[in-house]
Amino acid sequence: MTAQAIHYRNRRSRSANRDQTRVAVPRIFPLVFFVLAVVVVFFSMIYLRISLDEAAIELNGIETEIAVEQSRQLDLRYDFAALQDPLRIATEAQRIGLVYPQERIAIVMDRLATDGQVLESDVPVRALTGDRP
Repeated sequence: MTAQAIHYRNRRSRSANRDQTRVAVPRIFPLVFFVLAVVVVFFSMIYLRISLDEAAIELNGIETEIAVEQSRQLDLRYDFAALQDPLRIATEAQRIGLVYPQERIAIVMDRLATDGQVLESDVPVRALTGDRP
């Protein structure tokens, strides 16, 4: 027994009638969607580029401020080192009249009570007890 093809004439004829009655409508929705997607991507790339440029400009300004402050810090360190120089301190002291005393005088102070009475001195307070202050 051999198989034979079964013909469906009724169905074929119905689909043929449908295709013949359809009017060819241009498919515009996919085209509009594609154009809209391209425009959105284009403007989003422009926005991203602008935001990156703004960040770069701000970063450049901050780097400039950092360089200025680092230069200022180095100047302050130089000034600090110059102010701590013992030779400069000695010449300034001599210029305004500060010198080591020729004679040493011990100063002893008694402790006072809160009402103004002098208490017994437990340990006297002494000044200039070493060779140099």
